[in-house]
Amino acid sequence: MIELLPQQLINGVALGSSYALIALGLTLVFGVLQIPNFPHGELYMLGASFTYILVASGMNFWLAVPLASLGVVVVGILLDQVGYRRIDKGGNLSLMIAALAMSTVLQQVATILWGAEPHTTPSPLPGVLRTPFFSIGYYQILIFFATLACWLFVWLVLHRSRLGLAIRAMAQNRTAALLMGIDLIWIRIATFAIGSLIGGVAGSLLGASFPIYPTMGLNPVLKAFVILVIGGVGNLWGAIVGGFLLGILEILVAGYISSQLQDIGTFAILVLVLIVRPNGLFGRAEVLR
Repeated sequence: MIELLPQQLINGVALGSSYALIALGLTLVFGVLQIPNFPHGELYMLGASFTYILVASGMNFWLAVPLASLGVVVVGILLDQVGYRRIDKGGNLSLMIAALAMSTVLQQVATILWGAEPHTTPSPLPGVLRTPFFSIGYYQILIFFATLACWLFVWLVLHRSRLGLAIRAMAQNRTAALLMGIDLIWIRIATFAIGSLIGGVAGSLLGASFPIYPTMGLNPVLKAFVILVIGGVGNLWGAIVGGFLLGILEILVAGYISSQLQDIGTFAILVLVLIVRPNGLFGRAEVLR
């Protein structure tokens, strides 16, 4: 069994890339606005669904991805402005109930519009890279680098732009940011737009690897919350590392113990991290201080 370890690790990194890509947008929104954005799973689903529809209508996949992602951005901003913003002062419980309600509504709307039958976008990059030790699909390699590119994009926005400075100021102290003349409404919209954009990109790309159906975002968003806790709330690098750790752990558990225990391993590592490092492997993100 040990000779299969390199292949298992590669499979784990590939799976972890998809987890990390989904978790990035959720981490940003939760880290800045403290909103448990459960509909992020549905934004991921909409990104996949929009891309499938555009590709099925004859559009090139690489053109469909940005168009579908922009559509998801519009939906994400509407969710915040219509749902979260109006009850923002109602407390965490109100926000959580609203998030769960909007998640359910989006699932039902998707079911009405497109049905519950699974679909898959044809892979735009078929083929497998084979070595003496492991094999990996070219499209899986693309997902890996897309995840790193999305992380770099968000990091550059937060740390190398005036918009990012305003977002971090809002996250640190909303009252002080308001007194400094920062328009909190527009910064909130920008934060949700970026988080939704990453969720849309994740759905658009991963829809060529996983079945597309209305509730496809349920399990990934739960894994994304686990990653958020493992890596540290609001920590972008923690989302990447946490995603890879979770993917590798799940593949190793499924490969060497039992596939039925795969999810148990996920929540076992969550409990372990909470016991050893309650703030996550990388502590609290700077944007939360």
